[in-house]
Amino acid sequence: MTAAGGGEEGIDVAVSAAAEREPFDVVLLDYYMPGLGGVEVLRELAQRGVDSRVIIMSGREPGDVAVEAMRLGAFDFISKPLNKAELRMRVERALRDRGPMDQLPIDSKEGKRRPRKSDVIIGGGTWIKELYERISMVAPTDVTVAISGESGTGKELVARTIHNLSHRYESPFVVVNCAAIPENLLEDELFGHVKGAFTDATRDREGLFAAADTGTLFLDEIGEMPLALQVKLLRVLQSQEFRRIGDDRDSKVDVRLITATNRDLEKAVAAGVFRQDLYYRINVFPLHLPPLRERREDLPLLAHHFLLKHRVKVGKRVEGFTPEALIKLASYGFPGNVRELENKVHHALVMAQGEQITPEDIPVGEAARQVGPQRIDITRRFRDLKKEVVEGFEREYTREVLRAHAGNLAAASRQAGMDRKNLWALAKKYNIDLDSLRNGGD
Repeated sequence: MTAAGGGEEGIDVAVSAAAEREPFDVVLLDYYMPGLGGVEVLRELAQRGVDSRVIIMSGREPGDVAVEAMRLGAFDFISKPLNKAELRMRVERALRDRGPMDQLPIDSKEGKRRPRKSDVIIGGGTWIKELYERISMVAPTDVTVAISGESGTGKELVARTIHNLSHRYESPFVVVNCAAIPENLLEDELFGHVKGAFTDATRDREGLFAAADTGTLFLDEIGEMPLALQVKLLRVLQSQEFRRIGDDRDSKVDVRLITATNRDLEKAVAAGVFRQDLYYRINVFPLHLPPLRERREDLPLLAHHFLLKHRVKVGKRVEGFTPEALIKLASYGFPGNVRELENKVHHALVMAQGEQITPEDIPVGEAARQVGPQRIDITRRFRDLKKEVVEGFEREYTREVLRAHAGNLAAASRQAGMDRKNLWALAKKYNIDLDSLRNGGD
């Protein structure tokens, strides 16, 4: 590791190393430094052709710094105070991305691929630091992970992150959507068959468990798996053995399992549609992803990330969003979460006529719940307006969901899909009187 005392010194050190054909793999760059700041250093390194993965670190508002850094080609961004686990994981990811291309196959069908820049989990709040800390605990192990969260919150992205940071990262990462495959075909997809097992079985076929051997199998929407297959899955988890359809012997497999669902599996167990023993077996290390409405402070950062991701495909040099466009996005509920936001940004890029995306480009529509002001006072600072819109939404949503459940925190938090302590914190922040709501007041 090499340290530099300021921006100018950092440029000299990095350029010298590159000139000697020993460039740094990863550069940790502080946003604020003596002399040149982090953005100026990043721009200079790019102009001088220094091919290092640059991670920007800053204690400022993530949306302000990270957007600027992404535009200039930064590989990643991490907000302060630094979390040791998060920092180590981001550096490891950058190091693996720096690896030679010819060491890993490009064909995604083989399951192996380099981590991509778009694979990074975007966010700047405390929730993402807690998530990275939990990922850092479980990624090096072979423990089964259960990821829960609404559709579109990024469950597959988290599963890929766990795989890429594990010792299995050079082995296949295989994805199975249990809800997308017909019930009568799912067993064959997972376990395969031998020739002659049924009428159309003209040859042996390996299933996806075999394809994921030595790697990771990601079972998305596991709550939709039929009961009969749940028994077979339980056996694989217990013995690391499975049997192909029509086979008379077992096959060994070395697979790390990660599952995901947007259903409440405890309710599914109570209803008899999900096996209790399987639930306990897969729920060893649970991770919950919050919906976008609970992390609205990340919305500008996510929107700019998707803008940079898709603008090349669209063929336009769109640089960003107008303040009014971001306020319009912030006023929308996004029931489809991050996936829906990406689609909206992609659509807006197609519609955009200038260098900035305007409110007219964003396909939110009249049905969107407007929680911000109808008229925009552009004489005020953008950050102040954004804070006002976000806090207005938080205040009204918290009051309404608690009123609907007469101040019952447990019931309200279940409907909101958020942790009870987080809902309680919002009620405290906005001085919502729970006792009054329990007694029928406002």
